[in-house]
Amino acid sequence: MNAAALMDSRVNPRCAYPRKPTVSHHSLRLFIAGGLLVMMVTVTQAAEELPAVTVTGRPTPTPRPLDTVSRDWRERSPEVHWPTPMFNGAAEIFAHNQIVINASCETVWDHLVHAELWPRWCPYSGKVTIHDGSQVLQKNTKFTWFSSDLPQDLPILDQTPASWVDGLVVECLPPNRLGWRSFGRAWTVHGPVVTAYHNWYIKPMGPKKCVVTFEEVATGLAARYARGAYPEFVHLAHEHWLEGLKRVSETRS
Repeated sequence: MNAAALMDSRVNPRCAYPRKPTVSHHSLRLFIAGGLLVMMVTVTQAAEELPAVTVTGRPTPTPRPLDTVSRDWRERSPEVHWPTPMFNGAAEIFAHNQIVINASCETVWDHLVHAELWPRWCPYSGKVTIHDGSQVLQKNTKFTWFSSDLPQDLPILDQTPASWVDGLVVECLPPNRLGWRSFGRAWTVHGPVVTAYHNWYIKPMGPKKCVVTFEEVATGLAARYARGAYPEFVHLAHEHWLEGLKRVSETRS
């Protein structure tokens, strides 16, 4: 089955989580009974200082044959910058995607930093709010967005809804590098149930041509569940992110 067919059967842009996780209700009840649900609380603290992102979980066993996460980890780009504590093999989710766009780096960059317009071209983003009054993402910008490219909560009764995520821009070097941390609002006593870092690198290939690398690393209980239930989801979601970015950028160029 090709990638397009796999995406169509498992990921519908109009429904963030159409495919039920491949675990039984009995297993899920045992999972909840282990105390994870009890620890979860919902918080809304976009206006507060966001915590640092550090991978603290034990390494997820590498399956044989390799799953999508393991293959993407092997293909990771040496040109991408990472916050040191976040980028290591103990993270439960890693995604690596690339696409060639026939538009200038500046055009592509303009679409990425105008985050409040993401829903117009990105099927995995809902409403975005930038909190500092700026119209674009900048260094240290805090923003909130409705994300569905990675489960932000533990599934209950086979439902894994998209949810609000708080973001903080860490790297912003126009028109080439953009990186932000994101924190799901479901928490445990140890911190967010999922934390992630989105990393974009736009490399020029000519006056109106560039290659865009999009990588994400995520850790936490929800990320661990996603690794076991549908490890391909983030990679396929990012393919749609990049395809949308290509369409909107080439239309303007």
